Amino acid sequence: MKKLTSIVAAAALLGGMAYAKEVKIGVVLPMTGNIAAFGQTSKGGLDIAYEQKNKLSNGDTVKLVVVDDRGDKVEAATAVKRLLDKDKVSVILGEVASSNSMAMAPVAEKAKTPMITHASTNPRVTKDKKYVTRACFIDPFQGAVMAKYAIDNGMKTAVVVTDAKQDYSVGLSKAFKKAFEAAGGKIEKTILINSGDKDFNAQVAALKAANPGIVAFTGYYPEAALMVKQARDMGVKTPFIGADGVGFPELVKIGGKAAEGFMYTDHFNEAAASSAEAKAYVDAFHKKYNKPADSMGALAADGYGMILQAMESCIKAGKASDDKECINTNLRNTKDYKGITGVITINKNGDAVKSAVVNAVKDGKFAYKTSVNP
Repeated sequence: MKKLTSIVAAAALLGGMAYAKEVKIGVVLPMTGNIAAFGQTSKGGLDIAYEQKNKLSNGDTVKLVVVDDRGDKVEAATAVKRLLDKDKVSVILGEVASSNSMAMAPVAEKAKTPMITHASTNPRVTKDKKYVTRACFIDPFQGAVMAKYAIDNGMKTAVVVTDAKQDYSVGLSKAFKKAFEAAGGKIEKTILINSGDKDFNAQVAALKAANPGIVAFTGYYPEAALMVKQARDMGVKTPFIGADGVGFPELVKIGGKAAEGFMYTDHFNEAAASSAEAKAYVDAFHKKYNKPADSMGALAADGYGMILQAMESCIKAGKASDDKECINTNLRNTKDYKGITGVITINKNGDAVKSAVVNAVKDGKFAYKTSVNP
């Protein structure tokens, strides 16, 4: 009787595995181009998360289909169409830049396919969307953290540097200004730049003349590094504060000693990693790459983890792991997810409610300063 039971159990197991399938997750990242560091670091964290888990409880195997959009919004939208039409993915992970995610979102929305961006912080990415969610906080919170830090440290006047080509920068600038002025601060001047600019002498001259207490730089790391370097060369000693778009090794590689003291809000710093999940990720990151874990990789790992949790919830409910409506509903109902970057709850708008950290360049490295809760 015992032998018969074992045979039946084995047959049932084999029968179940016979129905196991491959579930595809489409990933859109800027692996090349002007903001390639965003894509490459995201992929690094995603690879670790994938290595830790790539098979679901029902035997289904997860496959990542990665497409490089070169940081271009047109290519980002085209990438989603290809992933849906050719690769038949069940969910989309990406992009990093808000402008690119906003180009992708309508495509995913029309196809009723869940999309989760791990790092796009502009509120418009998820606004009025049913199928778009994010694993990161949004710019109004990030801008408020920047403003609060400046005011709390006695910096009552500011010059805001805005990248006119980036929706991320435009939105973040508005959020910073609103919070800074509400706290009693004064905006002395807004200086416009464009992605890809190399010469900031004119902007630095205007900044120097304004003589603010702080410079709020709301763009990305390539321009941040060059601008702070040129500012220091011209004798400007005003402290700079940025956001999650500047916290990359290139800030120090390009800016050199001029980047020392550059502060920025971010989603993660391994020095603040306290949960078992975060510590396990950091250990795996160090072992694989032999360097500190970065925020973009941790965010990508969280986005992937949230997708897998959503799929597992579908399985528990007796539905297919690749049921798009089910995955989307579960993503939107995420509550108290223990991620690498902190505890994540998704609100009614599809945005993540979570804490932020403030880092600063110290001795050529990114040092943790403090955490700020929502």
